Amino acid sequence: MKREIPTLCRMCDHGCGILVTVEEGIPVHVRGNPAHPFNRGWLCVKGKACLDLFHSPRRLKTPLIRQGGRLVEAPWDEALAYAAHRMRRLKEKWGPQALGIYYGEGVGHQEIRFYMKRFANIFGTPNFMSVGSICNAARTLGEVLTIGGLTKPDMANSRFIIIWGANPLVSHEPVPPKIIRRLGKSDTRLVVIDPRKTETAQRADMHLAIRPGTDETLILNMLHVILNEERWDRAFTEMWVAGFEELRTEITQARFSPEKGMAVTGVDPEMVRRVAREYADTKPAGISTGNGLEHHPFGVTTTRLLAVLKAITGNLDVPGGDLFTPKPKIKDITTPLPPPTVPAVGSERFPVFCGARGEGQALCIPTAILDEKPYPIKAMTLTGGNPTLQWPDSNRTAEALKKLEFLMVVDVVTSPDSHFADVVFPACTFLERDEHRTNVYLNLPHVTLRQAVVEPVYGLPDQMIWIKLAHAMGYGAYFPWKTCKEGIDELLGDMGISYESLVAQGGIQQYASRTYRQYEKNGFNTPSGKVEIYSGRLKKMGFDPSPIRAGMEQIPSGAVETDSLMLTTGGNLLPYTHWQHRYIPRLNKRAPEPLLEIHPHTAAKFHISDADGVEVTTETGSIRIKARLTESIRPGTVHIPQGWESSNANRLTSVENRDPVSGFPNLKSLSCRIRKI
Repeated sequence: MKREIPTLCRMCDHGCGILVTVEEGIPVHVRGNPAHPFNRGWLCVKGKACLDLFHSPRRLKTPLIRQGGRLVEAPWDEALAYAAHRMRRLKEKWGPQALGIYYGEGVGHQEIRFYMKRFANIFGTPNFMSVGSICNAARTLGEVLTIGGLTKPDMANSRFIIIWGANPLVSHEPVPPKIIRRLGKSDTRLVVIDPRKTETAQRADMHLAIRPGTDETLILNMLHVILNEERWDRAFTEMWVAGFEELRTEITQARFSPEKGMAVTGVDPEMVRRVAREYADTKPAGISTGNGLEHHPFGVTTTRLLAVLKAITGNLDVPGGDLFTPKPKIKDITTPLPPPTVPAVGSERFPVFCGARGEGQALCIPTAILDEKPYPIKAMTLTGGNPTLQWPDSNRTAEALKKLEFLMVVDVVTSPDSHFADVVFPACTFLERDEHRTNVYLNLPHVTLRQAVVEPVYGLPDQMIWIKLAHAMGYGAYFPWKTCKEGIDELLGDMGISYESLVAQGGIQQYASRTYRQYEKNGFNTPSGKVEIYSGRLKKMGFDPSPIRAGMEQIPSGAVETDSLMLTTGGNLLPYTHWQHRYIPRLNKRAPEPLLEIHPHTAAKFHISDADGVEVTTETGSIRIKARLTESIRPGTVHIPQGWESSNANRLTSVENRDPVSGFPNLKSLSCRIRKI
């Protein structure tokens, strides 16, 4: 018997709709789902390879327990009992706060995190942490502090789009690549701001090859043009923007002109003026951002400035502009439980981040393990993440993981960090689990369903792993759900949505209609109800309320010395999502090895030819990598992609010089030296 089942892809975090053909209990074909409101039938190379993941020989088949210094197969009951025993001993000896629970991008920010945080709360540890400690949350914080929520551009209806520090044709940003491709055939203008002429930038009407780490200067230069030439939206700004006149008085000064800014950003002043004028004058317009904005020492300030730019030009919450999408009323199953008596790691240094997210700052964990500050972390669980590849200063991260008394890893395959583990639990693939997904990040007020198309061949759904571990710990009364379907019914019940109702609607259910200019009725979600250029919330917590940072006019270190270059890291490659999928042969063929992107003019200074071996060195460490000469990167800048075990870019990055609000590291504007080897 053959049937086609609608579900959601999870080769990246998009959650594109797919239709999987199942024959005699085996998935045999996949295609994009034309009914899904995001991808509408489109599917990328990763999605097309999802059956390769399902059939991969690299999949973990049974739990593993460390015995005699090596990981050996064990039955589920034995592995669960072993993990529970070790956790109980840890709690008795060190207290519940000594356990850190971390999830990575591999499980996303959706349903599974509820189960993990519920477990953390019952165990009593405040140290529930996530990939949000290094991805997207800094941008969210900047917008929430300024305009009261995160916006995403309505690209399909916009007439002018700026893509800033993102490459949606390759990376998993919230816009289908087919929309980007269509822009060149429409009247919509596309501007890309990036040190590299990325795949997206190659399709742009204008590309501003900015010097890494100078985005806030460029935003101020654009604001200078708009304010001096009186191109802002007067009606909106007068009614809805607090602090505007104070900002205008400062930014209209000559020191913020594009001519002054060129020494910092490296961008031609006339190009800056042209982009600023077109953006301000073209209605509607939108701005799409990526990690390229937040992986610098002052990412939150940069995002706040960009939010101001969106606001004063009247592009907030209008068709074709930058939209707020209402959040669904998901039941929070992590409460009510007694709050931990000890603060989370990182909460004293980064109170805004930890308070907003209700979790610890994961990048503070290595210090808590190695230096036992502010208190010792002695055990961790890692689900769907690989800190030694994802976190800065990989050598120190690996040293920390090795020092732990207990490490538990949950993954679909043998991940790099599982080699440090005491117990490894195999998760099944996304084709074998039921899970709901909300789509606010995609500007869609819909709940969608990742429906299991077959029963698990190996492993278990992540939700069930945490339920079974909770039962082994004696927490069964707090985890009554026997199936993922029951959990979905619990989480969505307050919305009147159930697993069965989602199935009946093809896995897609809209929970709200799209409305615009909601601020006219409710104001903005800020203390004043207005866009707040100067943040009272930051001032109250001891931070500078101004979005104009002292010293922002300085050229980043690394761009001054003639023998030093600017290093930017972390760009995604089309076949992969961070470390994931390099073990799938047909994807690996597309990008089989790590390469250092370097401009031919820069390479000539160091006598480097294409495919030469190069040693890259920063204050943190050194790696060796093969050079790829390309004119698609600005001279004086080099780039290393993320996720490679060999030539791991995060051996070069550091936790020093972090964003003071979010705790995010500098991954994209570092000083480095290179030499031919």
